[in-house]
Amino acid sequence: MSITVDKVIKREPLVINENATVKDAVDIMSRENVGLLVIVNSAGKPIGVISERDIIRALSRGKDLNAKVTEVGTIGNIITVSPKDSIYKAALLMNDHKIRHLVVMDGDKLRGVISIRDIISEERVVSS
Repeated sequence: MSITVDKVIKREPLVINENATVKDAVDIMSRENVGLLVIVNSAGKPIGVISERDIIRALSRGKDLNAKVTEVGTIGNIITVSPKDSIYKAALLMNDHKIRHLVVMDGDKLRGVISIRDIISEERVVSS
């Protein structure tokens, strides 16, 4: 039996507006204890992501916390999975792209974000 991605989504997706600053992203990530936010445009459509690693790399390059999230995050080419995809497929995508999070899209609708930790936790429950 294959576990699907929709079974490991833990919460509503956390988003940040494309005009927000890196400081805003840091505040949300810290408050919500997450490592990735989905960057959305004014229409609420996902256009990219910003991760803890993106922020650390940007700061090491001298970027300021007042920089826009679009200057620091990954814009376009978002790696996504469908809610009905298997967590095995999700894990392979994470491995192939060397990332720790995937955006879950149901057609054009943002459904959530899953992390490698979500997948490992689910596998532990199933295996025991």
